[in-house]
This record gives sequence, structure tokens and C-alpha cells, in this order.
Amino acid sequence: MGKRFFKNHFLLLLSIACMLIISCSNSVPQIQNTRFCVVFDYAGYDALPEARLSIFVETSSNPRRFDTITVSSNKNEYVWEATDLILAADENNTYCGTTNLIMPAKEQIPTGEYTIVFRQSDDEKSELKRILSYDKTFYDTKASDVPALMKRFYGTKMLTVYDESDKIIYYGPRSDDLSDARGIWNNYREAAEFQESWVSQNGTVICNMPLEKVKPGN
Repeated sequence: MGKRFFKNHFLLLLSIACMLIISCSNSVPQIQNTRFCVVFDYAGYDALPEARLSIFVETSSNPRRFDTITVSSNKNEYVWEATDLILAADENNTYCGTTNLIMPAKEQIPTGEYTIVFRQSDDEKSELKRILSYDKTFYDTKASDVPALMKRFYGTKMLTVYDESDKIIYYGPRSDDLSDARGIWNNYREAAEFQESWVSQNGTVICNMPLEKVKPGN
């Protein structure tokens, strides 16, 4: 699940191509926009989800200099420290973050205020506060019931298509001509698998549906 989860979730959050821009900086990390959300992954349509916390920031600093992200729930005193950071950029912005922050078994990701610290390899750091608010009903919602629940949150349905090597060959809206496996095959003959995702309007919740095979005739 990890590789596909990262690719799909990263595109949903940022909608950018995965390439790296290298710049020079020796200053305190410069943080701009922050994307902070809960991601629910479904292994099957009758299964309940697994949840993880994701944080990405837009930065004018060199993302290669980021060493550690520490995320703390001020209400529940949970602390995560991530060192396996994801670095990426588009033509205008650079990004840094992590998608792999999970809770102990049977516990839910807390709502409320969080303290997030980005630390560089030279020990310079930048600290920010963010509020996380989301509906915990998703923990008890099966994949088959997600579309109905997402209507309450004006959710958008998205589609990711992979080839045999797990490379993303399409990410975008699930249009009429991509409504089923046959339509995907007709448009992308190299397609091997696809995954539907739902994103709430405010971006605080993402639901990744089970991965499906693309086969002619389906």
C-alpha cells in the first residue's frame, strides 16, 4: 500500500509533477501554505478504513535541507517524528512533507490544535500551529458508503491510473469516458490498475478506495 498510497495521496494534495528542484539556502526554513489532513485507506469495499495523518508545506527554502518534521497534538500530547520526508516541486513552488503518521491501534487521530516543527540539517527550525477538524464518522464508514457520506462534505471524486510499473499515467476527475475499466482501457492502453479517491471540499479528509485491475471487457 505504501508506494501507491504516497503517489495517489501526494497528487491529491498537491496536484503537481514529481520532480526535484535544488536551491541554496542557509537560513531558517521559510514556510508558506500548509496542507494538513486525515487520509482513509480502504483495502476492500466491505472493509473499514485505516487512517493516517498527512502534512505538506510549501517552502521557499531548499527542501533537501529539511531533516525532520515533528508533529504534536497539543490536546492529547501525541508526538510524531518523521525523518523519511517527501521532497518535490513544480515550476513555481517546492514542497516537503510526510504521509505516514499513524495512531496506536484502535485510537483515532485527534482533532484540535497541533504544533508542527520543521528542522533543517543545520538545526535551524520553523514552528507553526494548525487546527485539525474533521468528521470522525469516516472511521465507521465502509468504502461502499463513502460516496454518500462525502456528499455531505461536497466531496470531489478523483481517479488515478497506473501502468504495470506503478507509474501514474493519469490523475484527475473521473469523467464519463473514464467511468469504468473499459473506458480507462480505451483511453490508456498501457493502464494496469486504477484507484478512485474522494476529497472533501475543505481538503481535511481524503478517502482512497480499493485498488482495481484494468482488464479489457470489464
